[in-house]
Amino acid sequence: MKRNVALLYTAFGGLFGTLFPLLASIWLIYQGGYPYTLNSFYLIQENNPLMWVIDTAPFFLGIFALMGGIRQARVLQLNQELNTHVSEQKQLSDQLTELKEKLELSVEKQLGELKAAAQVAREASAIHDLERLLEDTVNLISERFGFYHAGIFLIDERDEYAILRAASSEGGKWMLARNHKLPVGKVGIVGYVAWKGEPRIALDVGEDAVFFNNPDLPQTRSEMALPLKVRQRTIGVLDVQSTDAGAFTEEDISILQTLADQLALAIDNARLFTETQLTVKELDALNKRLVTQAWRPYQSRYTTAYKYDRLGVIPTGEGVETNSKTDQRHQLILPIQFRGQTIGSISLEREHDRPAWTSSETSLFKTVVDQLGLALENARVLEDMQHRTERERLISDISTRLWASADINTIVRTAVHEIGTSFEVSDAVIHLEIPSYHGTGSKQPLLID
Repeated sequence: MKRNVALLYTAFGGLFGTLFPLLASIWLIYQGGYPYTLNSFYLIQENNPLMWVIDTAPFFLGIFALMGGIRQARVLQLNQELNTHVSEQKQLSDQLTELKEKLELSVEKQLGELKAAAQVAREASAIHDLERLLEDTVNLISERFGFYHAGIFLIDERDEYAILRAASSEGGKWMLARNHKLPVGKVGIVGYVAWKGEPRIALDVGEDAVFFNNPDLPQTRSEMALPLKVRQRTIGVLDVQSTDAGAFTEEDISILQTLADQLALAIDNARLFTETQLTVKELDALNKRLVTQAWRPYQSRYTTAYKYDRLGVIPTGEGVETNSKTDQRHQLILPIQFRGQTIGSISLEREHDRPAWTSSETSLFKTVVDQLGLALENARVLEDMQHRTERERLISDISTRLWASADINTIVRTAVHEIGTSFEVSDAVIHLEIPSYHGTGSKQPLLID
């Protein structure tokens, strides 16, 4: 462009400069009466030296025109470059504005998803019942994130199937009613994620387009499955589906995987809570049986009931009558318990003309009765330990006396004597049977009365 403009100005300057000497030469030929031939032009130039200056003027004019053309071309080029630069700046500004808007939308979306994930995780962590936890979580995920479907699969104990345990959509509930389950590592992205323990996205657009053919969820166009992992072990899969094509991105994975990790911990805690509750119930039932078994011998060994009246404390030998004259007296019956097992009761009565039992008095009596139950149990344990200690001492004494002699007859006599006297038996007999070569033996009884 620059060269074309310079040549144009040079040609224009040369032609314009040639026009004046040509007209001057024609005028001189006319004045001198010369014929209009080339020879006449030569004669004029030869006879008039000034014509040499006039005739060379076009060359200088051409040079000046060339310089002006170059300058003009440079100006045009700079102007064109400036326009191009301005256009590029505007285009870049538009692109930056568009990128800014996209980033703002992306950040806003991610913040919304983070808030939703935090809220779902917070509410899920407060639920200890597993079935309620799963049901509430899928509903919260669908509601907060706007998903078409959300489902939770849990892997069975043998790691063979991923079993659908909760679903938010109507189609998902139909699948629940059919006990829907998928083989681990064989069917769909849920089976893949349950096997590999890695998140996966399936879309119906792009190079890796997937054809969705689930009659229960006909509107699905995008699906994302996330592993539920606890201590590096996959216990289930969080499956979310959308009606939008290409709805899920890698950024969505990072946010929802955090939610899935929190959900996995909540599921594991709910399972542990349930197992702990069952263990506590079993231990409580065991404690009650042990307390009952421990106290049963004492019912025959001691007086089972005592009664207080104005004359003092009287052992009655019978249980407390819980239905005596309740129409004439104010009666309060409280159980005596230890570790949840009732080992007795206390019945308090007032005459009908006295005030009824108040809540403050009832609370006070409950505290006293609780201490009574603890004291009785401590006394029983102490007595039981004393009995065991005495038994161990008795066994040790008998063993010492038996080992004090090396004579068989003396040892047998000592043994039967100690057994008879220590355990208060009327007769104690020890038979020594010596087998013969034919497999028969004889018995020699030793009798101590």
